[in-house]
Amino acid sequence: MRVAVLFSGGKDSALASILLEPFFDVELATFAFRRHDTDSAAREAAKALGLPSRTIIFEDEVLEEAIGLLVATGYPRDGLNRLHREALEVLSKGWKFLADGTKREDRVPMMTPDGVRSLEDRRKVHYIRPLAGYGSKTINHLAESYMEFVTLESSLRPASDFEVGLRMELEERRGRDAVARIFPANHTHTRVIRRKRI
Repeated sequence: MRVAVLFSGGKDSALASILLEPFFDVELATFAFRRHDTDSAAREAAKALGLPSRTIIFEDEVLEEAIGLLVATGYPRDGLNRLHREALEVLSKGWKFLADGTKREDRVPMMTPDGVRSLEDRRKVHYIRPLAGYGSKTINHLAESYMEFVTLESSLRPASDFEVGLRMELEERRGRDAVARIFPANHTHTRVIRRKRI
């Protein structure tokens, strides 16, 4: 069986992929924006993990909608959730099994239970969250067992997740002050460097 895992190049999506390997042929799927090179970290991390990967470009209208949500609400949640839902919808057109690295404490991105049921029923797919039952401390312990990773500030663009692309686009359109108003300060991402062989 094949599964497509939403992949940012960070430890959570990498750990989710590793946990799925005994049961599935895993392929990593990174979503990027047409105007920005936001997938390079994920490509490097996929190589380090030894897993096949692909980059999928969001349609321009989806980016416009996500940016509009950021500006209208003044918070990243709705824009990030919009991109997450769209990524799963796109993957559902070619895959029966979809997964991501969302964990128990995550608030964003997150599918509601009704959203999950709708996706699975409409698209006849299975949505899997391998980390949903784990807390952050356990995930960090497991990730350290399976891979080397670094933690960097979001402003350094270390990952290939939705937030990095939105930050870049918003900064280009409205300046750094707009990014600082909408996104939390001192936010970090992880970036996978090497997979450990156990």
